[in-house]
Amino acid sequence: MKRIFYGLLLFGVCLLGACSYDSEKALKNGDVINMHGPIYNFVHFEEFMERVEAEDSAFVRISNFTLEGNPILYNVTFDGAEFDLEIDRSRDKERGDKPAKESLSCTELTREEGQQLFMYSLQGCDSDSSFTLLNILKEQEMDHEH
Repeated sequence: MKRIFYGLLLFGVCLLGACSYDSEKALKNGDVINMHGPIYNFVHFEEFMERVEAEDSAFVRISNFTLEGNPILYNVTFDGAEFDLEIDRSRDKERGDKPAKESLSCTELTREEGQQLFMYSLQGCDSDSSFTLLNILKEQEMDHEH
């Protein structure tokens, strides 16, 4: 009986481990990773922007990690004319009453320059007029330009 219990316990731990999505897994998947300041894999966002400017279909996933380390995923698809955004909060243990998943359609992707940040936002969205995708420190974006 102990063997069955320990076997089920081990299976449960492995199953829970497979459900987690940490920054290492996001990095391997090619996600753009936002860690409250540092942005990793920004080159994938730049490639996405280039495809959008060329009006080609494109996809990018942005993994935003909360201070507690929980991922909130932004899956952004561009079909050549419109943006579809899926916000996946299902892995955020601190999401409260926010929906686990939410979808928006938007018409435009903008880049605004602040004093210290570049802000990338989707405009003309269904429920809100805009949705901020990514903020990046100017000096970090400059590090990526060649």
